Amino acid sequence: MSLRGILAVRTRSSGAAALEFAIVMPIFLAMVIGVVYFGVMLAMQQALTLAAEEGARAALRYPAGAASNNAAATLGLRVSAASAAALATLPSSIRNSISPNNVAQAIDTSCTAPASVTACVIKVTLSLPSNTVLPIVPGVPLPATFSGSAVVQIAPDT
Repeated sequence: MSLRGILAVRTRSSGAAALEFAIVMPIFLAMVIGVVYFGVMLAMQQALTLAAEEGARAALRYPAGAASNNAAATLGLRVSAASAAALATLPSSIRNSISPNNVAQAIDTSCTAPASVTACVIKVTLSLPSNTVLPIVPGVPLPATFSGSAVVQIAPDT
């Protein structure tokens, strides 16, 4: 092949690499953004679930009859201990975005009558709006809220 033929082949393929890059790069970038978003969403979900479990564990560990011999008062103290522990487990950047109202609540309030029921239940739920954590990117699905919950069953105090 002559020198002129080699140069002709070379000039016809000079923009091929730029064209391939322009086609592949947006697809690759979308995949990377999707993986990062999914990782952040998974980490956020796990952090909220861990905090809810810690809150439920705090309600379970709360000393029976502490500062009160009334079962209803003790239940209220257990609920507030669960709420405080759940919020304390979260990093401050997330904690400030969660409303402290109704973090923990007693589901079965009939546990104030120990003779008729064997246990009461405390549920800890943490909800975080997703727009406070992640920016909205068009085309990337994002749930409205992240939430974590845990339930603990407690024998009523007498």
